[in-house]
Amino acid sequence: MQLFKPLDEQEYPILIKYLRAKILERLGVKVDYEIDPTILVKTAELKFGVFVSIEKLMYSDGMVKRVLRGSMGMIRPMRNLLEDSVAAAIHAAFYDPRYSPISIAEFKNCVIEVTVVSPPTDVGMDWVRNSMVLGYHGLYIVDSGKATIILPQRVVEIAENYHQSTGKYLDNEAFINELCNHLKICGPSSIKAFETQIIYELKPDGDVIERKLYLNRLLGNNVKQAIAAKH
Repeated sequence: MQLFKPLDEQEYPILIKYLRAKILERLGVKVDYEIDPTILVKTAELKFGVFVSIEKLMYSDGMVKRVLRGSMGMIRPMRNLLEDSVAAAIHAAFYDPRYSPISIAEFKNCVIEVTVVSPPTDVGMDWVRNSMVLGYHGLYIVDSGKATIILPQRVVEIAENYHQSTGKYLDNEAFINELCNHLKICGPSSIKAFETQIIYELKPDGDVIERKLYLNRLLGNNVKQAIAAKH
């Protein structure tokens, strides 16, 4: 299976630094990151949907937990990947209605995560049951007139809750049942699927890596070993 990888190892750390700089600029802080403009131009030539999340690092008993602080995005491009990423990052930091606008002090302890999404395609429940790679594919589902976007990160959260309550791994059939039981998505009128590439900072202003959620131990993917072997 060929993975969706619009950004390479040179491009995605530059994109994260650029987004961090844009948020700090909005906060009145000037930074002097080394950002190769030619890489930004390449990113601006791409047109994909994108979601940006900001997470606060919380420390407790020697453990680090990432707590969501804001998230915004779109499954279809509005302009290009660079501009849409900036717009999503600014909205996540300052306009997510679930949170107050982020402060300079908070942002010092926050990391940025970017999820780039492929053009969505129409699928059915049989595809979700037999072909969806949990932790890699995302879904845009319409059920009873309500639209729901499920990113791979949400699938992992579902898997964690499922494992805590049952002690079992989450496979595709269990995922479908969880959609119905907990999200009340039981008979969707429309399902669109998309592939993802997820990149994030390990710590504020730190290294940026690609996040391979499909390899999560709580996901019972039939194909994740094959994906890992190829990449």
